[in-house]
Amino acid sequence: MRMLVALSLLLAASPPASADKSERTAMILSASGAGLSSGLVIASFLIEPQDGEVYLPTFYAGLGTSIITPSLGQIYSEQWLTIGMGIRAAAAAIALYGLSRDQDQPCLVNPQDNCPTLTGTGFSLIALAAIAYIGGVAYDVRDSDDSARRYNKRRGTTAAFAPTAMPGGGGFALVGAF
Repeated sequence: MRMLVALSLLLAASPPASADKSERTAMILSASGAGLSSGLVIASFLIEPQDGEVYLPTFYAGLGTSIITPSLGQIYSEQWLTIGMGIRAAAAAIALYGLSRDQDQPCLVNPQDNCPTLTGTGFSLIALAAIAYIGGVAYDVRDSDDSARRYNKRRGTTAAFAPTAMPGGGGFALVGAF
């Protein structure tokens, strides 16, 4: 009976077996997520435009999802924040600042009215932000398989206390896997 209790405690105290994360699955998740978001942005230009502009709901959905979806491989590998997310957040802040750099110019349709027009500085900031944003997406897709590798390496070394049964009484032992 003691042996059964000791064995039960030992099994209950041992760390759960962790499955390795597949590098290929991480890469597929990140690439598919980035492709889906990019597809939404491209589709916003192809859907029947309103007043000659892009279809904004699809455009915003594509941009909004592109903050997270290129990082799906890292999320699969239990890395919740990524360098690519940081790059994309910084690029979005720069783009918003660039959008604020406008000045009033006479409108082409009615020269009596003034229309806000983006300055050269604003346009340059938006262009640089777009390049950085795409770079953040590319970084996360490229890093996704490495993220799975890092997860597997972290999970490969474990240590835990386990109850032990001895003839003179019970105790605890430090056990590990390398």
